[in-house]
Amino acid sequence: MKSCEKIRESFYKQKRLVLSLLIGLVSIFFLKEASYFLYKTSPESQVINSGFYYLSKSDLSKEYDSDSFLFPYHLRIFKIDLSPEGFKRYCKFLLYIISAILIVYASYFRSYFAGIFLGFFLLLSPLYLIQNNWIGFADHLTFFWSVLLILFLDQYDQRQGKKFILYFLFFLFVLGSWTHFYQFIIISFLVLFLYFWEKKEIDRDILKVFLLGIFVGRASSYLIFYLNGIEWNERRLDTAQSLGFARWYSTHTNYFLLTLLSFWNGLLFLFLENLIRKKISILFVCFGAFFITFFTADSTRVFSHLFYPAWIALWLIRFRKGFSNREKWVLGFGLLLGLAYLLAFDPFYKWGGTLIHLGPRISF
Repeated sequence: MKSCEKIRESFYKQKRLVLSLLIGLVSIFFLKEASYFLYKTSPESQVINSGFYYLSKSDLSKEYDSDSFLFPYHLRIFKIDLSPEGFKRYCKFLLYIISAILIVYASYFRSYFAGIFLGFFLLLSPLYLIQNNWIGFADHLTFFWSVLLILFLDQYDQRQGKKFILYFLFFLFVLGSWTHFYQFIIISFLVLFLYFWEKKEIDRDILKVFLLGIFVGRASSYLIFYLNGIEWNERRLDTAQSLGFARWYSTHTNYFLLTLLSFWNGLLFLFLENLIRKKISILFVCFGAFFITFFTADSTRVFSHLFYPAWIALWLIRFRKGFSNREKWVLGFGLLLGLAYLLAFDPFYKWGGTLIHLGPRISF
């Protein structure tokens, strides 16, 4: 009997893995086409960072930022010679492939509903709006590391071999520090805060790995630049400090309510569901992301990249306990309302003191 149960369980796992991989594969094509339809825009509404493209053709130099050099430089290291169009496609490839990995993971370790739900969740989020229209920035690779961070934290509680996961997390914190230091350290902190809050205890091993990984990542960045004879620079901090509080305040009070709406895109209904369920941890994370966003000009872009990884982590934690059929209907209805909102109104995002509209999807 035991042998039959093992065979049945093995067959079930293989079947589940195949179906999960199939869902992930289909999601790549679906997300690509659906995001093109929802977030198609004119060239005037796009923000293209051609600087990173040209940096990918050269060795480390003073033109590189000390806190975000890995994204262009890894293309140089691996001798990936892309055309400008190829570079744009590569950015979006990172977005779609990490989304598919998340969907496959959720489908296999939670449920098929969880995987499909998270796929639509990503599509309706401002993350997809921004990453389909802000091309050539380190955000694409940073989000890649952010999702891997979430998945390995999730596995940490479920596996015996925790040391391997701790080693991988350390390596991940170093890579994140090289990719987009100031953004990734905040993302990691918010994700860990939510993880510890929901777990109701602080895991000291993970906290130590986080602090050590971030320190090693930053220190090694300095060493890499020093050994290459490049002057250390802190352009992001210099820019932030050069603009006073009054400038930030005036920037963010323009179109205040519409700015908040852009932070949710099509997911405001699901956020309200979280508040009704008294998920206080996500409210604290939201306030933390708000505070950091206030001191930046790229409002929607910054908030979405800081906040949504932690929100994804919360969904995985909630799906671990499972949802009743009634709760699934509520979540599905929330996604449907979000889709209806995006179809009824032209998408937009906040940049500086201005709202940038993508424009109508269908012209008559």
